Amino acid sequence: MLVEILHLGPLATNCYLFSPDGELAIVIDPGAEADIVARHVDALELTPIAIINTHGHLDHIGGNARLKTLLGDVPLLIGAGDELYLGPGAEAIHRQDALLIGPVAAALFQAAYRPSPPADAVLGDGDVAPGGLKVLATPGHTAGGITLVADGAAFVGDTVFAGSVGRWDLCGGDEQTLITAIKTKILALPPNTTLFPGHGDRTTVAVEKERNPFLR
Repeated sequence: MLVEILHLGPLATNCYLFSPDGELAIVIDPGAEADIVARHVDALELTPIAIINTHGHLDHIGGNARLKTLLGDVPLLIGAGDELYLGPGAEAIHRQDALLIGPVAAALFQAAYRPSPPADAVLGDGDVAPGGLKVLATPGHTAGGITLVADGAAFVGDTVFAGSVGRWDLCGGDEQTLITAIKTKILALPPNTTLFPGHGDRTTVAVEKERNPFLR
């Protein structure tokens, strides 16, 4: 199993290149700078088979359109409930989120918004995504947030971070839903599972269960 981490865009979003076998590649959360992502896929001599968004926020989907073209129109997938962030009409919800964050975010949105193609398929709880990734529905940061689980690893998006959790004050967010999803889905994984979040450093289930102040 191979996991390559790229830090993309103004929020240093973690984009992951995941390969289950050293040959195929799944790109998780290409938030920006699609050309950089495509070059890394090529340099690693991997065959891309899918792009997956853990959720629909702009800093995780901003590179979808360009990357989909660069990688030969591979399928684009997202969790059921977040497909409204992709495709025609998505600008309205992205604009609403930016306004909720504040005027600076709204101005940045105006300058940086890049529409994404619609999803080719949506993923629900218990599905198996390309590359053998098991899908866990982990809403609360957004309505359709998902976690992607491989052997000993989980790509958690902005659901949980090292020592923190995702915000719940944007469209589709809910505090109790988020905490419940983390406790019942993510913390139920084996303790030594490495958690790969959407921002910041990796952590483990054991560490977050013991030390995360939001989960006590």
